[in-house]
Amino acid sequence: MTLKKKIVIWYTAWMAVIAVVVAVTIVATSDILARRQAYNDLIEGVHDALGDMRGRGGRIDLDEVDEFDDGIYYQVFDESGMMVKGSELDGVPQAPSVSSAVLQQAGWYVYAQEQDGYAVRGLMRSSQTVSYIGALELISLILLPVVIALSALGGYFITRRNFRPVDRMIETADRISQSADLSSRINIESGNDEIHSLAASFDRMIDRLDEAFRKEKQFTSDVSHELRTPLSVINAECEYALRHSSDNSTLVQALESIKDQNGRMTRLTAQLLMLARSDQDRLTLNLSVFDVSQSAVTVLESFRPQLEEKGITAQSECTAPLMVKADEDMITRVIINLVSNAIQYSRENGHIWIRTYLADDGRPAFSVKDDGIGIAEENQQAVFDRFFQEDSSRTGSSCGLGLSIVKAIAKAHGASVSLISRQGEGSEFIFTFSGKNEIS
Repeated sequence: MTLKKKIVIWYTAWMAVIAVVVAVTIVATSDILARRQAYNDLIEGVHDALGDMRGRGGRIDLDEVDEFDDGIYYQVFDESGMMVKGSELDGVPQAPSVSSAVLQQAGWYVYAQEQDGYAVRGLMRSSQTVSYIGALELISLILLPVVIALSALGGYFITRRNFRPVDRMIETADRISQSADLSSRINIESGNDEIHSLAASFDRMIDRLDEAFRKEKQFTSDVSHELRTPLSVINAECEYALRHSSDNSTLVQALESIKDQNGRMTRLTAQLLMLARSDQDRLTLNLSVFDVSQSAVTVLESFRPQLEEKGITAQSECTAPLMVKADEDMITRVIINLVSNAIQYSRENGHIWIRTYLADDGRPAFSVKDDGIGIAEENQQAVFDRFFQEDSSRTGSSCGLGLSIVKAIAKAHGASVSLISRQGEGSEFIFTFSGKNEIS
């Protein structure tokens, strides 16, 4: 049984119970109220008749008393008990019985009062209240099933309407499971209830799954591409060496080429392992206190051959000393990646600046800036994605993981890395440490 059916059944059952209780309560109380109203009408009628009987000047005028009015029969008796006005009624004693309360006699409600030697008696058939109660019971029996049916119908439509997002979620999930197409969404109209929130959360979950699968497919494709090149080279070099096995110099060259390609695959594997650990928040930090300015200068000096080869002028503007508490090897790797990236995308005879300083909020920071080709605005959010390269013609030995590793190391340190770039004018990458990296 579906949840909608269960809700409708329970809702209808409880509405039926409530309707029955209300109907029984109305019938039970109406009997009491009807009798009380009959008694009040009878007493009031008799007193009105006594008032009408006393005419102008205090004289008794029996003609002013009606024999029947509004369901009440009136009888007037003299001092001897003789009826002087009214009609004899079956089952009613001849002599009136004066009482301060209404009496029940042979199917009649009876009330009598005396005045000026005359007694006025009012009589009302008790069947009048019985018929009234019976009519009320009949109406209740007719309306009760109608109320229950309307409750069930209303419950069904309310439940159906409010569970419509759930039906669409089921349809969407079935469609995704059958076609493996994560582009489907529920996309229901906005609402503030829990079911609309659930539908919105479902769409957000599918968005994340779609993005995760897309990145996984891209990642698999990129890794396959990056590994295919060195493996092809290794295979070709092995075949070449086997064909020239008698030439020692050829063998040495082939082995050196194989060593280079193996080193490339080793670096790629190490980088992918670091990124995988970062994804799982398992990147281990070996914290120590060191001078990040000294690390920046050392890294820049290590790139002197590449800088001179391209005629690039490198300048350092470092606040010395600038002490931080971080993983020195990882921070050095960040500086290496940023400087290498700047050299790769700089122009011939261009410029590179590396700077360490205290940011406006007092946190340590360093930046690497170049006046190279820059990065298109639409690509600036993607530069930290794995295997992304702005200009494929400048890849060299790079596989597009350098900036992804920078971002992973920043995440592990609780730091931030940002980019300022304009296409054709150059780029600046800024690494800002978190407060916990400061040295007091």
